[in-house]
Amino acid sequence: MPSFTTSFLVGVLGPPLVAFGTAMATEPPQPAPIALVEQPWAVSLDMTGYRVQIDGVKPDGRRYVFATNSAAAMHLSVTLEAVSGQATEQGCLAHLERIARTSPEQPQQDITRYEIRQVPVLEYLLPETNGTPVDQLHLFACVRKDNVYADIHVAKTGFTTGDDSRLRAVLQSLDIVPAPLAGSLDHFRAGSAPYLQGQFRQAIPHYEQAITLERAHSTLGKAVWRLLVHNLGVAYGMTGDLARAKTTLDYGLSRDPANSLFHYHLARTYAGMNDREKAMQSLHAAFHNDRQRETDDRIPDPRQDVSFRRFMLDPTFRDLAESLMQPAI
Repeated sequence: MPSFTTSFLVGVLGPPLVAFGTAMATEPPQPAPIALVEQPWAVSLDMTGYRVQIDGVKPDGRRYVFATNSAAAMHLSVTLEAVSGQATEQGCLAHLERIARTSPEQPQQDITRYEIRQVPVLEYLLPETNGTPVDQLHLFACVRKDNVYADIHVAKTGFTTGDDSRLRAVLQSLDIVPAPLAGSLDHFRAGSAPYLQGQFRQAIPHYEQAITLERAHSTLGKAVWRLLVHNLGVAYGMTGDLARAKTTLDYGLSRDPANSLFHYHLARTYAGMNDREKAMQSLHAAFHNDRQRETDDRIPDPRQDVSFRRFMLDPTFRDLAESLMQPAI
């Protein structure tokens, strides 16, 4: 990963999606399809009355959705995970058994196993947790298709007679449907999962697709779009494709010419190309625009950046770097 801190990225690019899991707090159209971006199908559930609180891709690549129904004290989550081989019924059953074994407060004899529409389900009632009465009814289901497992968890706090049928109704609505067309946000999420793991080559195709979609029709918010351009530029730079890094940053600056981080990364790119003059011009632009921002976060010290190590032996470049780090008068 690049050495820039998360707090710096938040300050420059805005808070959404620096970490994964975007608070949406929206009621999606019913039923709601949930898909991995590379799959042609989606899991569909009737989520009427639920508000999506988290919808994103975890750093390990799993798609995760969490939604709540506050009026009914219910919540549900869906996790999609791709595996290296074919997903199997035995794999689903083994997953549910792992859940049963890792529920230390739940006696094994009180766990019920059954099927809903040929989907294996595990159910149990948790009377209390840490000595506090909760009466939580939990239902876990597992479906599989191709090389993907889908884990569905629905729960109700303050269980009373009849609540079990409401939870089962959610699982009754479970279906596999064609996936909606993936948008730029979907590809951004899919690229950011490997990016956060330092797997830049795996991130690039999704980021490229997101940029292509944004060029044709912009749908991302400004903060997320800035992070997309930044991450793709960094990914190209980290894999040695400096020409594409430059093209990406030039595109970013064509839409956001005062973005100090884009200018700084462009300076690093020019340094990699051994173009001292353009690196100095971009560094100057980076610090000029950075001083206009109303934030305590600043771009990094170029004197400490390994990208500029060769140029720090040059008196002209070193004088510029020293001057840029002086307090503004």
